[in-house]
Amino acid sequence: MNLINIFPDPSKLIDIENTNKIVLFIFLKITDISIKKNIKNDFFKENINILHWFDCQYTNIGKEDFWSDALIIEFKNKNNLQEIYKSEIGRINVEAIQVFNIFPKNLPRLFVNFLKLFRPIGFFFEMIKSTKKELQNLKNSDSNILPTKIQAERLLNEKSTKKAYMINLLELKEMAQYKDKSISITGREAYVEKYGKQAFKSVILLGGDFAFNGRIIGDSLIEHNAPLDTQGKWQAIGIAEYTKPSKMLELEKIPGYSKGLIHRDAGLKRNYNLYATKNT
Repeated sequence: MNLINIFPDPSKLIDIENTNKIVLFIFLKITDISIKKNIKNDFFKENINILHWFDCQYTNIGKEDFWSDALIIEFKNKNNLQEIYKSEIGRINVEAIQVFNIFPKNLPRLFVNFLKLFRPIGFFFEMIKSTKKELQNLKNSDSNILPTKIQAERLLNEKSTKKAYMINLLELKEMAQYKDKSISITGREAYVEKYGKQAFKSVILLGGDFAFNGRIIGDSLIEHNAPLDTQGKWQAIGIAEYTKPSKMLELEKIPGYSKGLIHRDAGLKRNYNLYATKNT
């Protein structure tokens, strides 16, 4: 393991957002549980604002199970980050680390709560359709945006009763690529506007929610021993919350979701998806 400052030099941040707050998303690989406990205690003493701390379970879209922890931390401003950066609190023995600067883009809770009123409809469709049917179309391929059949079956058979959090890193195509060449829209329009809105509704109707959504600003601020799965430049992060892990495979039960998949495939270039649970 290496002693690394997990907090980035504030001078590396790109000043393009109209906000004083700084939000960091941090992947860590730590195998020593005592180190993790010490980190939490030290952060608590220094009043570091941990918005979320996830225990990473396994990868659903990607080549290997790698990361052990994922954190979202908020700082009041650059001066606040500078103080922490200069202190010793961020110097930790880790096997690997990757840090992103995030601009939160969470939807208004009023809108989310309104959609929750229609959950009985989602529960109805969940009961009358089979999840296993959805697995028949999955293959053990080299897709950059889908799980393999083995990965999907592992998720389907997951016995955990804890809430599941699906962490997604997203890279979109500059221009969407449809079989119908007459369609000319950007990858963002295809994925966010045409697929994303339907996916959001489907997650809510299945009893889920969104823990966090944000745009990634620039490149990774820190990238040490990161796996190929997460290396490189990403554009957005989304963390969906489900009542159980297998719910992610049931989105196609919701009417309208399947029709949106053509836009997902056309607009999404690369996706990393990891199943995690809350660290409490």
